[in-house]
Amino acid sequence: KEYNRYNECLEKNIQKAILDYLAYRRDVYWFRSGSGAIKTEDGRYFKTGKRGCPDITVLFDGRYIGIEVKGLKGKQKPEQKEAEQQIKRCGGEYYIVRSVDEVVNILKKLWKK
Repeated sequence: KEYNRYNECLEKNIQKAILDYLAYRRDVYWFRSGSGAIKTEDGRYFKTGKRGCPDITVLFDGRYIGIEVKGLKGKQKPEQKEAEQQIKRCGGEYYIVRSVDEVVNILKKLWKK
């Protein structure tokens, strides 16, 4: 259980660093696209997003890129695997990343295509 909290904290830090990097770039459109639930002021919850959707959506050089951020040993959930397959079937790209450097390298690689 301690490992799960550490991994979750690490994942949030990685995601924040990636979002900061994307905000710095002027040649990408991006948004945080994960799903979850939000508690309203009156105590009710409503769901956001679609189950399994990637954490970050990026549009770059005419491409749709789904980025799923994972900690050291994080693994995809079944609904994330299904979202990956749907995105790829529709012509999009999907990456599981564990660092900002991986995102930097993905965008460099795509720029050259």
